[in-house]
Amino acid sequence: MNLKYLAAAVLGLACVSAAEAPQNYSIYAGPPVTSDPVILDIYDQALVRCTAEASTPPRGTAYASSYYYNAALRACLSRQGFIDNGAYAYPTNSLF
Repeated sequence: MNLKYLAAAVLGLACVSAAEAPQNYSIYAGPPVTSDPVILDIYDQALVRCTAEASTPPRGTAYASSYYYNAALRACLSRQGFIDNGAYAYPTNSLF
């Protein structure tokens, strides 16, 4: 049973894409981040804050190329109000 949980965690982290491209993000209301310079500045400030959070061990990891780091960064940006809408943000998007 524990092996199933471990396999699910590994598979879930393996399906996380890179999380920093601003053209893939939009705010909850809908416009893309790159459409407005004010929103882009707010995104840059949130990215600095979230990069620091995702690189510390309680929430993320120091290895910036790992899937765990990307998941922590995406979660932090989501809490800041930015949603990843990239074509390959989630594995099911590539199927449709």
